[in-house]
Amino acid sequence: MSKSKRTRVYSPSPSSRHRSPSESSTCTQSCKRLRRTSISPPPQATSTKLAQADGLYKSPTKLRLEQASLRDSSTIEYQQIAWENLKKNINRLINKVNRSNIPLITKELFQYNIIRGRGLLAHRIIEEQIASPFYTSVYAALVAVINSKIPQIGELIVKRLISSFHQSYQQNDKTNCLKTTRFIIHLIHQNVLLDTLPIEILVYLLKNPSDDSVELAIEVIKECGQKISEFCPRMLDSFFSKLRNLLHESSLHERTRNMIEALFAIRMNQFKADRLIPSDLDLVDEQRSQRIGLIDPCDPESMLDIFQYDEQYDENENKYKQIRKTILGESTGDEDESSSSSSNSDDENQQSIIDATVANLGTFFRIMFLTLRLNKGAEKCARKLLQKNTRPGAEIGVCRIILDLCAKKRRYRPFFGFLAQRLCLLKTEYVGCFEKAFQNQYEIAHHLESVKLKNLSNFFGYMLATNSISWSVLRCIRLTEDNTTSSSRAFIKNLFLKLVKFLGLSKLINRFTDPTLTEYFQDLFPRDDPKNTQFSIKFFEAIGLDGLTNGLREFLRRNPTPTPPILSALSIKEKEDEDDHENQGHIEALRRELQMQQQNKQDKKDKKNSHRMVQLK
Repeated sequence: MSKSKRTRVYSPSPSSRHRSPSESSTCTQSCKRLRRTSISPPPQATSTKLAQADGLYKSPTKLRLEQASLRDSSTIEYQQIAWENLKKNINRLINKVNRSNIPLITKELFQYNIIRGRGLLAHRIIEEQIASPFYTSVYAALVAVINSKIPQIGELIVKRLISSFHQSYQQNDKTNCLKTTRFIIHLIHQNVLLDTLPIEILVYLLKNPSDDSVELAIEVIKECGQKISEFCPRMLDSFFSKLRNLLHESSLHERTRNMIEALFAIRMNQFKADRLIPSDLDLVDEQRSQRIGLIDPCDPESMLDIFQYDEQYDENENKYKQIRKTILGESTGDEDESSSSSSNSDDENQQSIIDATVANLGTFFRIMFLTLRLNKGAEKCARKLLQKNTRPGAEIGVCRIILDLCAKKRRYRPFFGFLAQRLCLLKTEYVGCFEKAFQNQYEIAHHLESVKLKNLSNFFGYMLATNSISWSVLRCIRLTEDNTTSSSRAFIKNLFLKLVKFLGLSKLINRFTDPTLTEYFQDLFPRDDPKNTQFSIKFFEAIGLDGLTNGLREFLRRNPTPTPPILSALSIKEKEDEDDHENQGHIEALRRELQMQQQNKQDKKDKKNSHRMVQLK
């Protein structure tokens, strides 16, 4: 039964059953011609083929071969192949990004003209964040690094996020709106956006409250409540007052009311659950914040996502090469791009140190910066800094850059202390450089900001605690009211608190009472004047380290009278001569006065005796 059915299905049509042999042969030949025609279509213009192949996959090898066959960059075929290659490279790198390789990914991204492909880059980052909201902090850190170098791309990403927020909110798409809001909040934490944007979002969400808008507002307050409470606490109070009123309204769902109550509990704990930027994602020191508000017109510029012919293609490519050299610190010249080993030379430039002369200081700083960025381990980084011989004097440049990077961080990072300690162990020249740097930084303490001052004092506190530098550097500190400022006293305070943290108070006291080191601490614990001694005692009492001043207290108890100041030998001799002369004159005057008093007494006595004699007679 089944066999007959199959025969019936695949049997020839009625019209072909009764064909003659010649007709059937003609039909067979025509079918073959049709098959050949369908397999090999008629040739078309190259531009038409490339235009049709815009959305089709081509392997990178095939794209390179096609681009190699085209020499003229002014043709649409060449530019379209370059566009496809740029798109694939951007997608490939964004797919590879994670918490540990952001510096590497950004460096490789800058190798391509991401200004031309900024639409592709922005679209891919936002698309990946929506697909993987768990990695929002990673994508925000990536955007922060890109925005610090090319703010034009950061501005486009921010505009698209704000536009997407409005679109999702108007369409009641709660899921995408929540993801977009979370991305915006993380960009605020990275200082890509201003701190006032969360207030604008909260005002917008609570203007016409609903279950979804209140839930979004709660998410914003959870993430940014700490920041809002610092610069605008009154606005935060008004938001909580609005939520308190909504809490008693029956229009809200019970789940939403429970979320509001949980938010009040978080506020009672002073937003301790507020997420700070993890240290491995805090990659930017000087950020360029985008001044874009929620109600500002935000054109997403969707046309940047598709290919557009550029009449000035070569000129724009050369401009981007100059921008890339500025960002990455590449050497000027064409040999970096003409040789096939350019990628290897770039890797070597990241790991090597060149002469730290004034002419090359900018390039030296950028290469050092990349070396410190790409090596998270202190030992590995120190080994790469020392793996090539440097000219004499380069060590002081390395020290300055390490201190500069350490000072610019938002908080002190132990990595820089570990790195400096390792450098001092591997090469003794660094010990003297860091000792000179300590004196220089203390002398300019009044020019430093509070954060930089604290970071540097913590850095040198670690160096002293580990004996990486000599304790003799402390003799540059004279702790008196006249010789210190508020900034220098803050430097000393943070330095000693760091020493106590590493050594403990008992070990620190033993260190300062060591007879071999006391000569370095004479000005730190002055005994030349009771006023200075009292000032030093009160200073250490104020920072909670009065145990260091036991020797000064004993000195004051034994010497209650003021101690004369220490003078030079010439001053002492002149002072002695002057004192002798003054004393001699004073003695002569006293002698004459005493003689006159005795003479007067004798005269009075003689007169009295004569008067008695007269009476007796």
